[in-house]
Amino acid sequence: MWKTLLDIGDATIVIQRGLDSQGEYKELVIGYKTININTYNIYVQDLSGSNQNRSTLARHESFQLWESKVSGLLVTHSKDYLTFSQTGINIVAVG
Repeated sequence: MWKTLLDIGDATIVIQRGLDSQGEYKELVIGYKTININTYNIYVQDLSGSNQNRSTLARHESFQLWESKVSGLLVTHSKDYLTFSQTGINIVAVG
C-alpha cells in the first residue's frame, strides 16, 4: 500500500474490533519506525465496509532515531497508542 522503499523496523500491527454508537467497527493500527528520515509513524486504517469506503482515520509522525529501540502498544480501552523508548513514553490519542 505504501511505496516509500524505505526500511522499517520495530513494527506493531493490531486489529481492533468493537461496538460504538454507530455500530460495529474494525480498524487496523500500524506503528513503525523508518530509516533515513528517523520517524515513528502510526496509521489507523478503517477496515469495515467495502474497499471503496475504507479510509485512513488517523496518522501521526514523530521523531525517532533509527538506532534506538522503540516499542509500540495500543491500549484498546482508551484508544491510546503508547511508544516506549530510551527517551521516555509517548502517548498518542488515536481514538
